[in-house]
Amino acid sequence: MYFGLNEPEVIENTKEIEKIFDYEEDIEEVGEKLDKKNRETFSKEEFDSIFITSTESLEDINILRQNENADFEKRINALKEEALQTEILFSSEDFDIFGSMSEDRTKINNLGSHKHREIKKSKFRLLDITKNTTNEQYINRLQEITKSLDKAIEKAEFGFDLNAFYASTAQLNNKEYDILSINPKNALEALKNCDKINLYNIKLNKKTKAIALTNIVYFDNNNQTLPLGMNVSDKILVDMSKLKLELKKQKLFRINQEIDELNAKTKIICVYEYEDIKD
Repeated sequence: MYFGLNEPEVIENTKEIEKIFDYEEDIEEVGEKLDKKNRETFSKEEFDSIFITSTESLEDINILRQNENADFEKRINALKEEALQTEILFSSEDFDIFGSMSEDRTKINNLGSHKHREIKKSKFRLLDITKNTTNEQYINRLQEITKSLDKAIEKAEFGFDLNAFYASTAQLNNKEYDILSINPKNALEALKNCDKINLYNIKLNKKTKAIALTNIVYFDNNNQTLPLGMNVSDKILVDMSKLKLELKKQKLFRINQEIDELNAKTKIICVYEYEDIKD
């Protein structure tokens, strides 16, 4: 659907000889290395906070960094409604001491081609969402999560030279936490109905303050059976304020998108290539 978009490049050896990163072929090996590095670096509390950035509450974290008196009533009500619809809005005793809902820990689950006995994290539990959650309580919890995130980012070094992608209809915000994708097609998917898209191609380096959202981010690994990898997503968390971005190149693509047999429209993709400059 999207033509002229290159897959990300990875530099993997000491001589820094570039090779083309093939998402389908290379994501398994790269994902396992990134997951192993994460497990050696971050605490459970930090992993819980990193997980919250994969949810809609990432937007609230960014808002709160600019306005500590923000009103999140709509978000809280939406979270309560979602929890009610999935029948998991319970009091705290319905959750076990590990922060997940009580489940059968002997149940076998599949992740990629691997089996495991781990439980998915619950955003409702990690955000302390109950029937009585107030705006003040939600803000206090987000502040705790943000402190944990800031601590994790300071510890983070990505470990690879790798291109990651962020799609938006707006200019790049250099003050927020953002989620990038290793695969540009995945970055574009959320904006597939937009006629004009800015696609930011950001070259991360080995020392970039970035965290891959690997398997360990999404599950509690209490049974120690969770496989290494990036089977859940190809996402990467970055604090844009920690990057020293230098614009290297700009490109513009016009793509004819078929609506039906008789009609088509032109989609414009503006690609901005940035590099996180090494110190």
